[in-house]
Amino acid sequence: MNQRRALWVAVVAGVLTVATVALLAYRVLVLGGLPPGDTIPDSLRLPPQLSPEAAQAEVDAIMTLTLDDLDGRPQAMAQWQGKVLVVNYWASWCKPCVEEMPVFSRLYSRYAAQGVQFVGIGIDEVDKLRRFVKATPVSYPLLLGGKNASETPGLQVKALPYTVVIGRDGRFASSRLGRLDEATLEPMLKELIGK
Repeated sequence: MNQRRALWVAVVAGVLTVATVALLAYRVLVLGGLPPGDTIPDSLRLPPQLSPEAAQAEVDAIMTLTLDDLDGRPQAMAQWQGKVLVVNYWASWCKPCVEEMPVFSRLYSRYAAQGVQFVGIGIDEVDKLRRFVKATPVSYPLLLGGKNASETPGLQVKALPYTVVIGRDGRFASSRLGRLDEATLEPMLKELIGK
């Protein structure tokens, strides 16, 4: 009888554990976050700050990239030197990525004539990216990071979405791990346009 009871307790505990993990995964992946008042310390939530040297090395690696666009044509990042460049790493399955893309399209349309260039680098399969763009048009160029992104300097990102902002002078201006909103990005663009 004790074996039967122990087995029953183990099964119930297993089911509850799976349900809890599923609920947390649903909140993070589908709803885009944890409940208000969560207790995750900021040190775990915010990306570590890069040293100025490491940040500039990241920008230099990005600017050496040549990636295919969604039609298979190679596009050198260097073609946008001299512009304020917003490089956004994203994937079609990443909800926060998809949520920020209309903001990026709107800001690109607003500031392109003033020398601002947005570029999306999809860390996803090309067919998935093409299907996404058919359903959700994007006003700026999208490039394919490919499956070997983690092995290529300039594509090594820890999580998505990830955005790097580069000044006209080719210097690192800012980076953000996580969703970037218009209220945060637009003042930065205005400041960089004025430099």
